[in-house]
Amino acid sequence: MQHGLPTLPLGHALQGRYQIVKKLGSGGYGSVYLAEDLRLRGRQVAVKELSDPSESAQQLFKQEAQVLAALDHPGLVRVSDFFGEGRSYYLVMDYIAGRDLLDLVIDAEKQRRHFPIDKAIDWMIQVCDAVGYLHQQQPPIIHRDIKPNNVRLTQKDRAVLVDFGIAKIDPKAKTQVMAKAVSQGFSPPEQYGLGGGTDTRSDVYALGATLYCVLTLTPPADSFERLMRGAALTPPSQLNSKVNSVLEKVVLQAMSVNVAQRFRDAGEMLAALQTVAGRPVTRRSSVAVIRRPLIAPIASQHTPPPPSRSESSKPPTAVTPQRSSTVGGSSSPGVTCPQCGALVRLGARFCPQCGKTMDTSHRCPNCATPYRSGARFCAKCGASLPITGPPDSELQASSVPAAPVSAPIAVEEVAVTPPAPPDFAAEGLQHFQAGRFKEAVAAFESALQVEAQSVEIYVALGKAHTQSQDLDAALAALEKGLEKYPQSPELHVALGKTALTMKRPAAALEHLEQALGLQPGDVDLATLAADTAFSLGRYSDAAANFEHLLRTRSQDPIFRGRLAVCYLLGGKLSEAEPLVQDLLQQESLPTAELEFLKGVLNYKKGSQRWAMRNFHDTLRLDSRHALAEFFVGELYADWGRWREALEAYERSIALNPGLPAAHLGLSTCWQALGDSAKAETSRQRALALDPGLDADT
Repeated sequence: MQHGLPTLPLGHALQGRYQIVKKLGSGGYGSVYLAEDLRLRGRQVAVKELSDPSESAQQLFKQEAQVLAALDHPGLVRVSDFFGEGRSYYLVMDYIAGRDLLDLVIDAEKQRRHFPIDKAIDWMIQVCDAVGYLHQQQPPIIHRDIKPNNVRLTQKDRAVLVDFGIAKIDPKAKTQVMAKAVSQGFSPPEQYGLGGGTDTRSDVYALGATLYCVLTLTPPADSFERLMRGAALTPPSQLNSKVNSVLEKVVLQAMSVNVAQRFRDAGEMLAALQTVAGRPVTRRSSVAVIRRPLIAPIASQHTPPPPSRSESSKPPTAVTPQRSSTVGGSSSPGVTCPQCGALVRLGARFCPQCGKTMDTSHRCPNCATPYRSGARFCAKCGASLPITGPPDSELQASSVPAAPVSAPIAVEEVAVTPPAPPDFAAEGLQHFQAGRFKEAVAAFESALQVEAQSVEIYVALGKAHTQSQDLDAALAALEKGLEKYPQSPELHVALGKTALTMKRPAAALEHLEQALGLQPGDVDLATLAADTAFSLGRYSDAAANFEHLLRTRSQDPIFRGRLAVCYLLGGKLSEAEPLVQDLLQQESLPTAELEFLKGVLNYKKGSQRWAMRNFHDTLRLDSRHALAEFFVGELYADWGRWREALEAYERSIALNPGLPAAHLGLSTCWQALGDSAKAETSRQRALALDPGLDADT
């Protein structure tokens, strides 16, 4: 796990010029400080420090400086300096005073008051205009991390897009390891490694998700969950009745998990929003030229050298039926998808961009692997393939006729690059989307055999097994992936969720806590870990997670109520009592929960009769309150009324079968009633849920 650098001391002056005022926060792979420019008194700047000393991180950090310094738009943060000093590299940017959209959304949600629709559209028009400017560059710049907390509103209500930590300048360039970052709920499927790579349409998805959040005050369903598990995206109009059908269509089109169905770029989405708002549509020039950057380019885009005279004089030996895509001077054979126009590798069964089935009518006579017309060698076994006539549209022009079929052709004389192997990962994704889970399993397993064994493929294989109802196989696949990637939070989360499905909450909690240690800022993950610990009765562990959550969501009444219960049952009565009194005074929880809190407080203070009355009132208001039934059982057991206690424990288990303490209470009742066999059965059920449970207490 990467640890950040110690915080820069207040008053320290970088380059003798930028004096640190305070730390603003950490994100991506850098920490950000507020500093005063000592040369220009009164000017405050934001200084971003690189926390990761690795070479790949330094390369990306320099890239961010190059990207920002080359841009000039009022909706983008402006860079003024970049340097290395002592322990790290530093990027100096204008400090944008104001609040980010996430802060405003949280405040509005607390007040249960939606933003005016025209205001929300106005903000997103400004953001789309800035991102459209990025997409207009040559080559286009893809931001890759658009979300509400990366959009800051100035005091003049101007939306400014910040943080280019994972921007990608060249859409053809392979994404670097450090740049494989995702923001749950706001990143498109392709940013998880599902389907094709990222392009301008990836930013469109994030823009749509940001608009969704601003309109509904709710984070959208994550694209990975939507694509891989069929999670539903609630239409915005169901969460905000003021969202009309035209605006909703713009949002849903931008957030389509099918990249081919989205707007082509931010400029096209901008035009759609301007039309919705009744404004003139912005007309853009077809090409924008990036101005000279502040620093020298990090790596030049190499072009292949011209052929030597001897090479250029050689005639081609055969007509090669392929199209090529050149990146850094290398070419790979492929054909154009008839639906979306994307370049598809020879042998691929599906287009990685739109998912269209490609022609696989030709199969290797040796291993039956599909191949495209014109391929000379099998991508899987390497066997020579029968020569097939490709469509005329795939032939490259040549002034030299092809050699007669009867003439022997030496392999070394044929200028052909063997086709790339089939894209089994894309094929598996296609099967998964169509609900063919067993076929998806087979494709993902093939991908692990012949393609790069990425975290995403292991996770996808585990989910495909889960959908096929083969949970043991899902667990085995994910554990195998974890052996290869022991520090992968995605695999730990997948294992945790699989264990929960298998009714193994203790094992699930172990993996969820491992994942949380690897990405401590994930609120959804912290919530799942806290809830799992709470349901297991591990109140100290749950309390730690709820405390962590309340540091970012300090007024959330549900978290505060759960924390109060954890304090009470964990023996921290002095911390719990003022929290309970505050919740009772504010009346921010449902009445049933407030009665339950009073019951637990009275129970821990020894007022058992009052506690029983509180728990019965809780059940009168909410008949499905499993914990209230459990405490009714506890009170009856304390009084030696075993039959009534047993019935209460059974009702609690019927409502929540995963509560180990209720099974243990049931075991105690059966033992007291003289049925040792049933007592042992209940005890074993408790231990199956939590093997670490001290069943003798």
